[in-house]
Amino acid sequence: MEARSAMSWYCSSLLAIVVALFLSASLGTGAGAGGADLKGTCAATPHPDVCVSALQKDATASKAAATPRDLAEAAVRAAADAGAAAGDYARKEMDVVKENVMWQCLNECAEDIEEALDHLDDSEDGIDDAKLKEVKLFLDTAEHDAWNCDQSCKGAPNTPVKTALLAKNKDFEKLMAVTLALLKRACPGAGDAPGPAPAKSPKP
Repeated sequence: MEARSAMSWYCSSLLAIVVALFLSASLGTGAGAGGADLKGTCAATPHPDVCVSALQKDATASKAAATPRDLAEAAVRAAADAGAAAGDYARKEMDVVKENVMWQCLNECAEDIEEALDHLDDSEDGIDDAKLKEVKLFLDTAEHDAWNCDQSCKGAPNTPVKTALLAKNKDFEKLMAVTLALLKRACPGAGDAPGPAPAKSPKP
């Protein structure tokens, strides 16, 4: 009789542990990325592979408990890093190219990228609501009236420098599109209030 009671207690305890582990796993999965996994969230962006690759590298975004806002902020950081890489490359090559058309191509792309970085720039303490609104306004505008390095460099010779610049710029543009999609998901309505959108600086 005692053996049967002990066995019954053991089975009940084991069942309770299994149920607890199941619930814990379910809750843990649902908490990530605001109730969706990273791949599922990125699938709703224009460039899912780019989105996943960028956010997996971010310590905050890759956590199971990452919220939609965390992912949007991580995308802003990733886009800023890609833009900085493209802008730095353009400026560095401007010091060595000899063709005027190629120099103009590098300069125009660098200026537009640097302006975008002014809007994407965030502080080490995080991105506040006002900054997220500014970023969304800029990306909304850029989506409809974006610069085009391909057009700026149309007359430049097809060199490894031009190829590398356009590839880096394309990476930047893809991350900006991903960022806008994640911002719309994390902050619906942010930047929808009437008001002038950030304007691009006129070229000399």
